[in-house]
Amino acid sequence: MNVKQTLKSFLRPVYYRLPASICYGPLFSPTLKLLEESQHWSEDRLIDYQLSKLRTILRHCAAHVPYYRSLFKTVGFDPAKVRSTSDLKALPLLDKDTIRDRLPEFLAENIGSRRMLYFTTGGTMGKPLGLYNVRHAGGRERAFNYVQWERAGFKQGDRRAMLRGWAVKNPQHWTYDASERAFVFSNFHMTRDNVANYARVMKAKALPFLHSYPSAVIDFARHLQDVGMEPPRFRAILAASENLYPGQREFIESFFGARLFSWYGHTETAILAAECETSNYYHIFPEYGVAEVIKEDGSTAEREGEAGELVGTSLDNFAMPLIRYRTDDWAVVGPEKCACGRNYKLLKDTKGRWRQELLVGRLDNLISNTALNMHGDCFDNVHQLQFYQREKGKVELRIKRKPAYSEQDSKRIVAALNEKMGDTMEISLSFHDEIPLTPRGKFRFVIRELELPRSVKEGSHVETLPR
Repeated sequence: MNVKQTLKSFLRPVYYRLPASICYGPLFSPTLKLLEESQHWSEDRLIDYQLSKLRTILRHCAAHVPYYRSLFKTVGFDPAKVRSTSDLKALPLLDKDTIRDRLPEFLAENIGSRRMLYFTTGGTMGKPLGLYNVRHAGGRERAFNYVQWERAGFKQGDRRAMLRGWAVKNPQHWTYDASERAFVFSNFHMTRDNVANYARVMKAKALPFLHSYPSAVIDFARHLQDVGMEPPRFRAILAASENLYPGQREFIESFFGARLFSWYGHTETAILAAECETSNYYHIFPEYGVAEVIKEDGSTAEREGEAGELVGTSLDNFAMPLIRYRTDDWAVVGPEKCACGRNYKLLKDTKGRWRQELLVGRLDNLISNTALNMHGDCFDNVHQLQFYQREKGKVELRIKRKPAYSEQDSKRIVAALNEKMGDTMEISLSFHDEIPLTPRGKFRFVIRELELPRSVKEGSHVETLPR
């Protein structure tokens, strides 16, 4: 470790003891203040606010984003004439392949590269998708997280246990992360002994919240059952990034004696929706983006119980706006109102890319595809990828390469996955001209051809894949 890295390592915990308004950037405090007020606004005021933001970003697109400047001219779309969010229907839906093929055209010409932040998402079909956002956008995201967690009783300064996608490689497999203000426990090392130790630490530190994936929470609970250990008691469990399947919520809440709060979001930052303190409906944040539910026939799902694909329009990403972006996720329209009194549109359910397809580590630990989702640039030269496993502790990563792919990409991919999965999985790469779909035309991000550990199979409520 060089001097600069040593200094950073020393100063990081000190810096993050400062108030959140300082640590999390200039967008955190004003966004949090807005949301704490706007959740009590009337429906008309929320509509006016959302429409004002929509017009602003559409004007920005017309003036500064090449793709939209051309599109608007082609279809005769004038942002100045937008009177409601339904006017967006004049524009075609935007899919991931268009973004991949024409990425430079989606970048705003008036925002320099130093003001942009690059990241990737794995995407529903296992195809990496490169994206940009404005710097400091993380502060805004954190404000949205905080305000939705407040519904679960969370307050700034509260500590939480995080059990979600971080491989902690020290001997105890947990650590304190100053930037998250949370104790981070590795869900890549969930053996009986480690889980028992996790529980003891959580109890000793009286951590009031568990922030995790549903599959990881269930795995944690089952190990505790196996060793006959009482679980830590939390005020609430904050669960995201995966679908909740029938029986999972009931099992988790019964075992831990705490309410589970779930929310829907994605890396593309076009739609965010979260449960409230009085119901399990997902309340769509109109301050965050414009959400549409589009049925298979192309019409809009508007009545309770109707289902369709979630389509989102970002309101704050001026570096790379996404207008009518197809998420590949599906939702069911909820009732008109919730007993909490917020005037947000509601979803009854969301079913998306985060299918709980599990890999089995050499210690019988489970690794979900959510934890494997990579947000770096190591997959930039990969067209498509798929995890294939038929032996515990070993996984084959099948790769369809782009022309620019090189041996250096292989080294970076293996290094990144080793960082994620720690020492519990041996990784091999194989290269394919095509990665086949299922007989029904679907893509499986994870194919596992071995049984789950017994303690998981017996009543675990984790969806297993047919052999």
